[in-house]
Amino acid sequence: MIRFHIYFLVFLFVFPKGATGQLNNDFFKDIYTIQDDDSSRFKFGFEAFGFLKNNEFYNDIVPGYTLFGYQFIPYFSYFPSSRIRLHAGGFFLKDFGNKNFQEIHPIFTIKYYKGGFSMLFGTIEGALSHRLIEPIYNFERIINQRIEDGLQIKYLNDKLFIDTWLEWVNMIEFGDNEQEEFNVGVSLNYQLIKQKKFIFEIPVQLLSNHRGGQIDTSPEPSRTLYNTAIGFGLVFPMNKDHILQTIRSDNYFTGYFTTEIPSDLPFSDGKGWFLNLSGEFKWFDVMISFWHGDQFYSPNGTPIYQSVSILYDENNYSEIQRDLLFVRLLFEHNFNQGLTLAFRFEPLYDFKNVRFDHMEGLYLRYRTDFTLNRKKRP
Repeated sequence: MIRFHIYFLVFLFVFPKGATGQLNNDFFKDIYTIQDDDSSRFKFGFEAFGFLKNNEFYNDIVPGYTLFGYQFIPYFSYFPSSRIRLHAGGFFLKDFGNKNFQEIHPIFTIKYYKGGFSMLFGTIEGALSHRLIEPIYNFERIINQRIEDGLQIKYLNDKLFIDTWLEWVNMIEFGDNEQEEFNVGVSLNYQLIKQKKFIFEIPVQLLSNHRGGQIDTSPEPSRTLYNTAIGFGLVFPMNKDHILQTIRSDNYFTGYFTTEIPSDLPFSDGKGWFLNLSGEFKWFDVMISFWHGDQFYSPNGTPIYQSVSILYDENNYSEIQRDLLFVRLLFEHNFNQGLTLAFRFEPLYDFKNVRFDHMEGLYLRYRTDFTLNRKKRP
């Protein structure tokens, strides 16, 4: 098994094929756009997002489960100028089999945008829009933790992407028997070399989760957990007329640490390697990922990568090392008129437990908006 790991690592670095550390997630991103001709416009729009995510897991880290339902997001937007957007609406999450809505959440955003720089206050461009890798940030946040409220500052040009944010997860009042909680994140990707047939980029990611407060009555001690990732990406654009259009490699060294010894976790620090190959074909994407985790934990990460069981409070189960091999297939089709369908199939092999598990996902997203007022001609 050790020899297989060595061969696989060499293959990753010598024959690269990746996709930003995970499959292309543009389908799932939330971006509040501002166009030059939006000034003085008033718009109404809505989004419908259907999901079916099935996790067939038979391991002691995370049990199998299924997410099946829809989200509905109606909103109004007003553009006082070509640089400002006021965005307000509601977020409704409904799980099939549940008579009630799982979540009803008001959304409100003030966004300022100029020359690639943007600042958002209120509901931010969160979840998969942060471009964090899955061991640090759970892919399923697009389903069950999509709405993030706080402050965000971003910058984007043809070579650099920077996203910094503060998400306030839980606020408390005097005497509450629970802790306040917030996340602080930085996601950066810089294309150090950008040529027609070759791109070399450096990603840096940092995410911290804090729980504490001074006005609560919770017996739990304050704590801050940190997750980091740094690596490199290689991109080889191909002829767009060919079946294989892009070859990538994205490789990360990840870290986990805390300044305090957590009372509810077996590890206070750890690390991991996340190595990816991918090819973007004309009709679908294919990706191979290898994960090696050593005492790794992330409170916001995808559970399958963790060394700690999500039921740790009940069974105290953990695995010091996790070695996983993923094969990911993604199909996406745009029906036009705002309707897009995506399908994912992700079998995985757990080396330690000598076991195959698998994940499937089917997603349908419809987005549209209407301008309610006509701009006056100058």
